[in-house]
Amino acid sequence: MRQIEELGGKAFLLQADLRQPAEVAQLVQSAQQLLGPIDVWINNAGASANSAETRGMTEIEVFERIVGVDIMGTWRCCREVQPYMREGGSILTTGWDRALDGAPGLPNQMYAISKGAIMSLTRCLATEFAPRVRINCIAPGRIENEWSQTLSDATREQAILDIPMKRWGTADDILRTALFLASPAASFMTGQVLLINGGEIMR
Repeated sequence: MRQIEELGGKAFLLQADLRQPAEVAQLVQSAQQLLGPIDVWINNAGASANSAETRGMTEIEVFERIVGVDIMGTWRCCREVQPYMREGGSILTTGWDRALDGAPGLPNQMYAISKGAIMSLTRCLATEFAPRVRINCIAPGRIENEWSQTLSDATREQAILDIPMKRWGTADDILRTALFLASPAASFMTGQVLLINGGEIMR
């Protein structure tokens, strides 16, 4: 927030449980009241199968939490924010490339299922929101983050063998794609899923 303000922008911290419809509605209304008509809305909240919040939960409870935050939360945010957006506004959702190619292990399966649903949701809402508002999905692959730094060198090097670009992605790779999709340069794009994965999975 400090960096945004230092660059002359306005920044506010708003919180909501995306599983609760009333909180989502209040979140969107508060954003609109603070900032005016909305140009860009990015859905990037997500629940993890391996987190402090899921300790002691059953598998079904964990999956229901992921569905509630990732799928229903994204859907609610999109539908709530669309009426408040400027003409030509852009909504971004967040998928995962593995949702297109299968993911082994129960935690990965839960995450992939939720992200696959978001990709479908993006296409469905694109037909509804057009031509006034565009909606596209960013689907990252292997991206450098705190989790990736915990992996062994051997694991990281093995992963690179499957990536034609021979490196892990960075936050800047995600940022540049998001900026493009949110800008007038992508004014004729809606309902698309863009894979940011160095070619590891191609569609």
